[in-house]
Amino acid sequence: MIVTLAGHVDHGKTSLVRALSGVNTDRLAEEQNRGLTIDLGFAYIDEGQIGFVDVPGHQKFIHNMVAGVAANQYAMLVIAADDGPMPQSREHLEILRLTGIAAGCVVITKSDRVTAERLRTCEEGIHNLVQQSFLQASPVFVTSTENSGSYTPLLKHLRAQAEQHANTQLHQPFRLAIDRSFNVKGAGLVITGTAHSGSVTTDEHLFHYPSGQSVRVRGIRTQDQEASTAGSGERCALNIAGMELANIQRGDWLSATPPARYRALSVELHVSKDFPRAIKHWTPVHVYHATYHCQGRLALAPGQRLESGQTAQIDLIMDEPIYCHRGDRLILRDHGLDTTLGGGSVIYAETIAPRRRQGVRRQQHIAAYALKTPKDCLAALLQGGITDLQLFRDFWHLSEDEFTTLVSEFVLHHSGDFALSDEHWLNHKAALLKQFTASPDQALRENQLLSTIPSAFRQALLNELVHDKALTHTGGEYKLLGQVLKLPDHLVKLWDLLEPALAHNQAPSSGDLAKRFNIAQANLERGMNELVKSGLLIHVANHRYYLPNQLKDVAKIVLRMAASQPLTVRGFRDETGIGRNVAIEVLEYFDSKGFTRRQGNDRIILNPTIFD
Repeated sequence: MIVTLAGHVDHGKTSLVRALSGVNTDRLAEEQNRGLTIDLGFAYIDEGQIGFVDVPGHQKFIHNMVAGVAANQYAMLVIAADDGPMPQSREHLEILRLTGIAAGCVVITKSDRVTAERLRTCEEGIHNLVQQSFLQASPVFVTSTENSGSYTPLLKHLRAQAEQHANTQLHQPFRLAIDRSFNVKGAGLVITGTAHSGSVTTDEHLFHYPSGQSVRVRGIRTQDQEASTAGSGERCALNIAGMELANIQRGDWLSATPPARYRALSVELHVSKDFPRAIKHWTPVHVYHATYHCQGRLALAPGQRLESGQTAQIDLIMDEPIYCHRGDRLILRDHGLDTTLGGGSVIYAETIAPRRRQGVRRQQHIAAYALKTPKDCLAALLQGGITDLQLFRDFWHLSEDEFTTLVSEFVLHHSGDFALSDEHWLNHKAALLKQFTASPDQALRENQLLSTIPSAFRQALLNELVHDKALTHTGGEYKLLGQVLKLPDHLVKLWDLLEPALAHNQAPSSGDLAKRFNIAQANLERGMNELVKSGLLIHVANHRYYLPNQLKDVAKIVLRMAASQPLTVRGFRDETGIGRNVAIEVLEYFDSKGFTRRQGNDRIILNPTIFD
């Protein structure tokens, strides 16, 4: 369990950690010279079962304080008895709340410096401070560096909490927010940070954000102990290979899945009740997400203004891209006032800032992702139409097993990463049939179908209609089964010549037909290609055309042969009476359609129903 200490500057957080662990977390020379915590400090007890994150209390270093907080940690609000609750006590408590921490305790330090009456006054101030916060019913411990026994009840409490500490993010893919990076002689590059979800093992590969580069985990330390695995909520040091120190900095991430770069976020914003003024559209803010910090602007709806204590859904347009997932917590600080404006959880994210923030399709997506569970979100997305499943899985940060189980609860039709519900599939199928029925004298190609039919699913829908024997497919064109197309007079005359001439297992070439009918071969093939579009001929090979029924008869011979003997070119030639060169052309056409597949010198049947 990781315990995050928070509180006003000089309220004894570092001394408290030293009393509990024996470790001075002020590691920097400047910190020791000034007696002031500037950066994050870490210490561990009970063989790493409990870790302490000492965060800066001074307002100037609030960005470092935010970097040390994660939602699955345990909070320890530290308040000095001589001062009582101070401005940073209140702001730190607000940051802890906005980050999503749900459990913690309060520790009073320096009790030896005050009278009993002053201590009671301090306790009353703490009681008022934590009212209606997650610390409202939490225990308060009174400590003093002059009385080592005063820490015993606190340690007992922390150990009991560690045993009960639940880790709900372990099932998600691994990701870690980097707060330090350095080279170790003989080991190489080491990064440290807090694991926000999932688990990682040695030799596993991770992705670095923002570079997207893959790195390999060579070694692991968790809670300052050697380990073979690290999990959500733990402080980790990972020895990695595949990157240089110069390319990694605080605010970067390591993730088990390729991280996306988002420039616009939809956020459920909770404005701090202490924020002193109304919030207007395009207010500049500092954005803190784990160890990452950048700037952005709040985009409000037309006429919208937010007051202290309000909650509203807003857009956040980032100056620099950010890596996040659904439900991640952000802290926002006002750019001019240098105080915490509020915080919130990420609902939706986009890789580019939208031009039309009120677009209907975008609002439907935001409404779907605003729902509480991945299942409800997916149901709403599918109801709206075509759904990118990979984007859905990545943004909800679902594991492979969780995603597979969830998707199996829906009847879906897939095309790569995209999916359609069965209801939409049947509606599109009916719309296609209606389009063909409305044009009975016309054959249609895929690019002539209704624009409302998703392009990713057009071919699959057409294939199913052909399989259902509602449509026929010839030469890239589709028409209703049994549909007779009206031919121009010149094609009717050509068809009367060609139909009997091609009624053979070995169809003559267009060159032979041109000589027989005294027609220029180029003109003849132009007319034959028109008959292909009408479904009356099939273009099998260069200068070779077949009647559809004749080709079906040849396919039946192939099926019969394959059932009793190896299907070879020689055997096919002998069985059909087709010359060797033409036999190769026909068999290669069958291969191209997925009817057969060549294996060495033989062929096997792949789909016996294609020419039914």
